[in-house]
Amino acid sequence: MADTIQLKVITPLKLVLDENVDELVAPGELGEFGILPGHVPFVSTLNPGELRYKQGSNEKVLIIDGGLADIKDDVVNILTDLAQSPSDIDIVAAQKEVESLEKELSDLEDNTDTDKTELQRKLKLAHVKAGIK
Repeated sequence: MADTIQLKVITPLKLVLDENVDELVAPGELGEFGILPGHVPFVSTLNPGELRYKQGSNEKVLIIDGGLADIKDDVVNILTDLAQSPSDIDIVAAQKEVESLEKELSDLEDNTDTDKTELQRKLKLAHVKAGIK
């Protein structure tokens, strides 16, 4: 069993992160889940949220736009459309995005479930970016 986990965060444009970490917590579709070295292999869909990981006593965070987590042999591959550091986020713009999406969601007709689901996903990501829990 390894002492660390190799964490790779991959977007369609680039490899965002490829580092050894001691542990990580990901926003799974059914709730947050943690990974330590020696974890059993599995695959999980991810919700928009915070991907938190520790290297020694340092905890770091990436904001992700959902995606897929593949865990096998102490390697975690996170496939996502967006991964960014909270320090790179414009909080004012994120708060305006939350307000805009909330208005758009409230104006939607009840019979547009597909649009509503997509707007709710975007709103969840906007909340994470704006620091709204």
